[in-house]
Amino acid sequence: MEALGLNPWLFLAQLLNFGVVVGLLWYLLYKPVLKMLNSRTERIEQSLKDAEQVKLQLANAKRDYDAEIAKARQEAAKIVAQAQERAKSQESEIIAQARREADKVRDEARVSAVQERDALLREAKGKIAELVTLTASQVLASELKSRGHDKLIAESLAALDRRN
Repeated sequence: MEALGLNPWLFLAQLLNFGVVVGLLWYLLYKPVLKMLNSRTERIEQSLKDAEQVKLQLANAKRDYDAEIAKARQEAAKIVAQAQERAKSQESEIIAQARREADKVRDEARVSAVQERDALLREAKGKIAELVTLTASQVLASELKSRGHDKLIAESLAALDRRN
């Protein structure tokens, strides 16, 4: 080694120095850097696992959301169907009630018409009775006075026209 211009003690000292520096660097730098890299790798892996879990949770939440939306739509359709049924039922009830009221009004109108007709018939009978009485009295009076029947009929009709 001396032929190469190297001092073996110096080489050994430098080798020892190099070993100490490598040991110190390995202990002070390499281990913490390796530990930091491993920690970072673990955090990345954990983040990936968490992201996968979040993705699964999101898929589950979307599935649940879709199920809730479908359920809400079914309930809405059911409510609409019930409302339509109630409307049809109420429509039938309203129509039946309107028919009953129309029948009642028609029956009342019939009763009123019958009553009015009866009243008019009574009134007409009364007037006819008056006219018959008047005509009979005039006939009797004319027979007593020896007048002609034609004249009596004409007078009775004239009296009837005046009263109306």
